[in-house]
Amino acid sequence: MLARLKAKSEGKLTKQICKVVLDHFEKQYSKELGDAWNTVRDILTSPPCWQYAVLLNRFNYSLELEKDLRLKGYHTLFQGSLPYYPKSMKCYLSRTSERMPSERHQDGNLKKYYLLNAASLLPVLALELQDGEKILDMCAAPGGKSLALLQCAYPGSAF
Repeated sequence: MLARLKAKSEGKLTKQICKVVLDHFEKQYSKELGDAWNTVRDILTSPPCWQYAVLLNRFNYSLELEKDLRLKGYHTLFQGSLPYYPKSMKCYLSRTSERMPSERHQDGNLKKYYLLNAASLLPVLALELQDGEKILDMCAAPGGKSLALLQCAYPGSAF
């Protein structure tokens, strides 16, 4: 009985701490991101939606794949605009917990898309990569950020 009461009070404390943290995030990031904060908040509070983002490979682009994702209810990572979001990067999320199957590696063929955690894109976007800059990704396993950086390698080029 005592253990159950202790667990219940710890749960309440955790919820209170989370509310304080979320309130701080709301205040801080609504100032920094403006209207885009609503989309970011929705994504962050829906883990099944951001854990399996689909990053299209701009070096093996498939218009059919992009159409198929939209038909399945996927939407682009950021619906609004951010100060820096390269047109060369196309990333889709599902509004449901549906997950795209991982594309198998085939010798001599580039994958059309990669599954990754959408949070991997946030540091990439924060860098605001410009032509001619060099990047060293020292946390490159399994490679989501490195892959996203490659998608930004020529920001002026689009699909």
